[in-house]
Amino acid sequence: MDIQKKIIQGPGYAIVKIDNLKIFGNLKKKFIEKMNLNISKNNFDDLRVKMTSMSKSEINKIMIKLLSFSEASEMMLNACKAKIKKLVGQEIFVQRRANTIFNLPGKNQRRQWPHYELMSGISPFTYVLWAPFHDLDDDGGIFYIDQKRSFEIIKKEHSKGLVNGPIILNMNYNEKPIKIKYGEAIIFNPFILHGNVNFDSKKARLACSIRFQSAKKPLMQKNSDFFKYKKI
Repeated sequence: MDIQKKIIQGPGYAIVKIDNLKIFGNLKKKFIEKMNLNISKNNFDDLRVKMTSMSKSEINKIMIKLLSFSEASEMMLNACKAKIKKLVGQEIFVQRRANTIFNLPGKNQRRQWPHYELMSGISPFTYVLWAPFHDLDDDGGIFYIDQKRSFEIIKKEHSKGLVNGPIILNMNYNEKPIKIKYGEAIIFNPFILHGNVNFDSKKARLACSIRFQSAKKPLMQKNSDFFKYKKI
């Protein structure tokens, strides 16, 4: 089953190889530079270890620094250009600012609660490209609920007039996080429920994501303030 069939007709998500690992590697190095933590560009593990001892206030300051990293979205796009083009064509809308995802070990740390992207105001024609900056080979990564089950849960909530409410947030999913290597990415549609779990590690988890769709498809609440037009 090819990528498009997997994402639209199959489980709703697919693990893919990044098309240009050199560009993605440069993106990773620039993240280290922007964080300005006196870490060598070639020693990403040191940065991951250092982040585990940082306070929430210090992490927030890093997030503020990364707001100036406006070229991250273009670099993510160019790293996976062939696959994006295959999915949505040459004329696209792409997220203006890439999302930086930091997850720290421990039960009291920030985590990505179960949710689906459509609830945030993007159109049903939008895809998400998510890629970690390192291997995720333990049980602390991100989990995805296949499309069929996601639809069942979402419909159950909608029947009660809810959107990403207590049914989704409090459900015990018992899902094992997906193991993914550096140089791989996950592309998924906006109906897929996903989240992550608490984990124990000496290293933080870091990833980057963008949203994109065909420019020939309508936008919703997240319009040109969130997306920009691009021909690839």
